[in-house]
Formats: sequence, structure tokens, C-alpha cells
Amino acid sequence: MRMLGRIRVSTRLFGAFGSVALLLIVMISVAVASSVAQRHASQRASESFALRRDALVAKFRAADFNGWQTAYAFDTIRGVPGATDAAGRMRAKFLASTAAFQEDLARVGARELTAAERQQLTVAENAFDHFMKIDEQIVAGYRTGTPDAVKVSNELVSGEALYWFDQIASAVDQLAVQAEATAAADTAAARTTYTRGLRLQVLVGAICLLITAVLAWLVTRMIAKTARNKAILAAIVEQSADATLALTLDGTITTWNSGAERVYGYTAAEAIGRSVSTLLQPGRTAGLATALTGLAEGRQFQLDEAPRRRKDGSEVFVSTILWPLRDDDGKLIGGAATERDVTARKQRAAAQKIADERAARAARMESLGQLASGVAHDFNNLLAIILNCTELVAEDTGDQVAGDLARIRNAADRAQELTSQLLLFAKREPVQVEIVDLNVVVTDATDLLSRAIGNNITLHCDTCSDALPVRANRGRLDQILLNLVVNARDAMPEGGTVTVTTGTTELSEGPAQTLPAGRYAQLAVSDNGTGMSAEVRDRIFEPFFTTKPVDQGTGLGLATVYGIVSDTGGTIIVDSTLRVGTTFRILLPIAD
Repeated sequence: MRMLGRIRVSTRLFGAFGSVALLLIVMISVAVASSVAQRHASQRASESFALRRDALVAKFRAADFNGWQTAYAFDTIRGVPGATDAAGRMRAKFLASTAAFQEDLARVGARELTAAERQQLTVAENAFDHFMKIDEQIVAGYRTGTPDAVKVSNELVSGEALYWFDQIASAVDQLAVQAEATAAADTAAARTTYTRGLRLQVLVGAICLLITAVLAWLVTRMIAKTARNKAILAAIVEQSADATLALTLDGTITTWNSGAERVYGYTAAEAIGRSVSTLLQPGRTAGLATALTGLAEGRQFQLDEAPRRRKDGSEVFVSTILWPLRDDDGKLIGGAATERDVTARKQRAAAQKIADERAARAARMESLGQLASGVAHDFNNLLAIILNCTELVAEDTGDQVAGDLARIRNAADRAQELTSQLLLFAKREPVQVEIVDLNVVVTDATDLLSRAIGNNITLHCDTCSDALPVRANRGRLDQILLNLVVNARDAMPEGGTVTVTTGTTELSEGPAQTLPAGRYAQLAVSDNGTGMSAEVRDRIFEPFFTTKPVDQGTGLGLATVYGIVSDTGGTIIVDSTLRVGTTFRILLPIAD
């Protein structure tokens, strides 16, 4: 059809050239004037259509932000957290839509408007200002949270806000109607001017006889330029780092660039002719039929971080856009896709998320440590007074209260032990450090640990063949080991196996690491007990947090371990799965 239209235009032009050649000089000035008038008429028609388009966009945008306002209101009523925050999902869409609507009105106002159109625009702007003021009252009421305020906000949503929205919609709709009428009138004027100009152009068409050679040269040059641009475009697509491929409507790959070779590992010869399902992970091919059906319907698809499969079977994540592909006649012949490898970005985001979580956990533990330190010091001072007073009373009284005083003294001693553990967690208890072989610590403690875990639990100790010198307090290392083994025992009430191992590990640089890169000594304690949920695992090092019955634990054992390890310059990593077991891995710097 396009080619036929070009042939028809060329025929008319050449006929005009031959028929009015003699009238060229006489009519040249009239032809120029006609061309200018035609151009002005076309510009007016274009402006009118642009105004109509902008008015219709504003009309649909008004319905859009009204819907988002109702959505965040419903979210607030249903108790969705942060529904009225600017960053809330529905609220953010509402604010973005209203901002876009303001831009729509500004774009309309920048155009040449009739008095009636300007009046409707003013009505719409005023109504929108009232609507936004009502919205501020609605949000303020919802954020207050009181039943009366929420009720008032609900009434505003269904009352005044809806009224001003109707005013906005009516004004914009009227503006669109007036713009359409203006566009129709301008189009008719442009058509009349065009007809008059065409007649004049026929008269002066002989000028084309003089410039035929120039036109032929320009056309030839344009064709060559178009071919060159197509070649450049093809080279850009071929050399792009993104994967670009084309496929038929049944999913067969027909085009494959070098970027696709780098992303997926298949050469063009290997990929062309294959089904695109080759690139999908097993179990994810069900959506392919839906995508191909949508593609045949002319729909476009966009996916972020979609999982794909490389030639070697490894997984790659891509951000992809799939759109319909048509020939010169507009017939749908297949689809084309551009896919960008976002695997590294996804991995960085995951590592950053882990690092942020660890940083937040460390900050929380530091805050708890400061609190525990202050409480422990104050509590120790009170206990010292109790113990001193107990000693004084014991000296001045007889044997009849000696038993009670002994019990007071024992309770105070136990309380002092608890405060000592708190100070260990808070890293406020001064100790002497020495270079200790981690293997020796485990070997010397084997007998004690075996007696501590009972007969229904098996203890396996596997130490490293090389020495593992660390700079720490020997007594505290023993305490770490005993606390972890006893904790593993308590996680296996029906019996099981506790495994204690030592060794070395290498840490690389990364946002998820809490220690500098390098080589570290590792002490690991594993069990095949009940395991922990993610919620419990995130809190196990908090002081006084325990999942044991009240009479079976103080909640300070693992908090003490955390404090000792942190004070030694190391870190502790927990891997746990419910009904499978738990592994504590302690990493300590190797002493020089």
C-alpha cells in the first residue's frame, strides 16, 4: 500500500509538471502564497489536534489519580502499614499521577486557547487545587488514626474529594470537546486551504520539470543514506553487549547477535532454528505459550530479573523486553527481544542486603551491650552493699539466722555471676590475653565436654593437623566451647551427635563480610538437633533471650559467647535448619 501511494503521488506530480509548464512564471508568486497559507492552516490543525490529545490525556489522568486515592484510602482502612506515607505503594502512585496531571494542565495552558477553552482550563485548575487541599485533610485524618478522624477522612473521600474530582473531570471533558470542535474546524480549514493550494500547485507544477534532476539526485542520496543508516543500526545491534534475538510466532529463534552469544554461550549457528524454550529453566516453560499467544495478539512484555539457562546449564538473570515484529505492510511476523544480563547486579544487591542486615544486627547488639554494661555495673554496686551488710549482720547475730544469711549470700553470689556474664557480653570485663592453640583448647576440654553432654549424645572432636595460634584468654575460650556444646546438647533431648572441629578458612572481600579479607582460625560446633527458625536465629545473641523454659536457662550463654568472640576480634556465624540441626562457626584472627 505504501508503494502504491508513492506511485500515485509521482504520477500526479509528473502530470502537473507537463500541463502547467507555461504558467510557471506567472503563477509562482501565487504558489508561494498558497504554500505559506497551507502551512499555516496545517500548523493550526496540528495545534488543535495536539490540544485535543493533551486534554484527553488530562481527562484519563484525572480518573487515574482518583482511583489511586481510593486505593490508598482502602489500604488505610484495611490497616496496611504506611498506606498514607509518600513512599507507600498506592500513595506514591497517587502523588505521581497528580504531579503528571499538573504537568498535563501546564502543557494545555501553554498552547493557544480560545476564551472558552481558557475558561474551562481555569475551572479545572481551581477544582484541582481544591481537590489537593481536601486530599491533605484526608491524609492528615488518616495519619491521626483516631476513629473520628478516620471517619471524617472516609467521608471526605466519598464526598468533597469526589465532588471536586467530578468538577475536574467535567472541565477537562468540556475542554476536550471544545478542542475537538476547534480541531474539526481547523481541519476543515486546512483541507480547504490544501485543496486551493493543490489547484495552484497543479498550475505551477511545471517547476518540477526543472528540478527533476535535482530530485533524482536527492532521492538517490537519501536511499544511499537510508541503506547506510540501516547498516549502522545492524552493526550496533550485532555488537551490542545486550542479547538481541528475533523469533517466529511459534518460538523458533531466527536472529542471534554476538551479545546473545556472550550471555548464553550459544553461537548463532547453534541457536538459530532452536526453540526459545532452550533458554528457559526447567519447570518455567509453562509461561512460554502464554507469552507467544500475547505476542501474536500484538502485546509487549517486560520482565526484570527473569531466570534463564546458559549453554553450560548455569543460571543467568536477565532484564528483557519482548515486542511484536511487523513487516513493511504492518503484518505481524514474529517477535524481537532485547535481554540484559543483570546477574552481577542481582548478586551485588543480595550481598548488600546481607551486609545491611549484619550491620543492623551489630548495631542492635552494641546498643544492648551498652545497656547491659550500665545495668551490670549498677547492679554489682548494689550486690556489694548486700554482701557487706550480710557479713556485718552475720557477725552480730547468732546461729538462728545463719542459714538465712547464707542463702542471701549465695543468691547475691549467683547474681554477681550473672552480672559478670552481662559484662562479658558488653565487652567491659578486662582480661589478660595470651597466644593459645585452638587445637589444644579442644583436646584438653574433651573429657569435660563428654561428661557435660550425657550418655545419650555422642561427641566427635576433629582438630586441625596444623597449629592454630590465636590471641585470646584461655579461660574464655573454654567458656565458649562449653557454652556451645551444652547449647547443642539441649537442642537434642532425644540424643544425637555433637561435632567439634577446628581448621582454617579464607575470607574474601565483599559487602557481606564483617571481617577483613584474609586467613582465619575456625572453631565449629555442630549438632543434628531441632534447629532454629530465621526469627529465632536473628535474636539468639541478645541477652536474656531464650527458647528454653524459665527454670532451665538465663538467656546469657550465647550472649556471653558473642561478647567474648567480638572482644577477641572475631565473628560468629550461625547456620541452622529446622529439624535438621545447627552449626556455630567462630572465626578468630590467627596470631603472628
